[in-house]
Amino acid sequence: MSPSSCLSMLSRKLEYLRSRRELLIGGSVAAEIALVFHGWSSGAAMTELVLFHGIVSVFVIAGSLPWLRRSDSSAGMALYVVSLVTLGPIGVVGCAVMELVRWISSRSSISFEEWYERLFPRALADRAQALYELIEWRGAKPSRESTVAPFCDVLDQGSVVQKQSVVTLIADHFKPEFSPALQQALNDPEPAIRVQAATAVARIENHFLQRSVVLQEERARDPGNPSIMRRIALHHESYAQTGLLDSERAASERTIALDINMKLLRASPHDPELVATVARLLLELDRPGLAMRLLMPWLRAKSIPHPLVAPMADALYSLKRLRLLRRVSTRLLSSLTASAEDEPIRASLGMWTPAHG
Repeated sequence: MSPSSCLSMLSRKLEYLRSRRELLIGGSVAAEIALVFHGWSSGAAMTELVLFHGIVSVFVIAGSLPWLRRSDSSAGMALYVVSLVTLGPIGVVGCAVMELVRWISSRSSISFEEWYERLFPRALADRAQALYELIEWRGAKPSRESTVAPFCDVLDQGSVVQKQSVVTLIADHFKPEFSPALQQALNDPEPAIRVQAATAVARIENHFLQRSVVLQEERARDPGNPSIMRRIALHHESYAQTGLLDSERAASERTIALDINMKLLRASPHDPELVATVARLLLELDRPGLAMRLLMPWLRAKSIPHPLVAPMADALYSLKRLRLLRRVSTRLLSSLTASAEDEPIRASLGMWTPAHG
């Protein structure tokens, strides 16, 4: 048998089943209507009406089994059978009303794909715009030079379409620096923007959840691997820095990261990167005294490692130990590089040097 003849036979079979289903529904509706008129006109006993309804129900159940057994059967057919068997004519009327409402609503409804496309429209860009995004989003510029101000301006003054494009870009290329703009979108007067922003937040949080699951699976396969432990701690710290969590959840994420880094630090007490990470987390958790206690031995060293400069200056300032900060500011400055990344801390420490004072 050729493929075309097989398709033709299958098409005829489906058409027969469709007409048979319509015949079954139409016949059962007609039978229930006849039952109502018979009871109304002749005053038949309830026993006779129930018996007649039972016969109709048996035929409907037997005739609908071919569709109910199929995996792709519609829920409407099952609902019709259950409604007719249990409620009789009332169930038929209810199903008819439901089908009418479904038909009316379907005329103006859209598919899920179209709805999602409207919620996160594709950001159209020319070649120059594409080049700009390639530079901006992939980290070719120092992060301190990136600014979220244009996003906030668009969310404040732009059209709905422009706001949707901004929220789409934020969701696709989220960085903690974009959190203020996303928070502004969550409070936008336009409901569509608020819904889109809330969906973007859910996407971002879901990304962190999926990443957490992957890291925990790696940890289960190799529990003692310090590299995996560091990645897990960094993941929790990054989640806390998104700006999307409330203060309690952010503190909880930082505490988890701190506990992991403390365990790693006990195994490698002379690692300045680990010391700096633990000190920074202690400062973010408002524990400057513990951070300074951890950093003090390094302050007595001949040279201060570069990663410890910023947390050490923050700890001294938080504890109001300004005289000590002024004395060690020159040493701290000597540990910095001439890179643009160190420019903010270099400018801050420059205000505490004796020459400046």
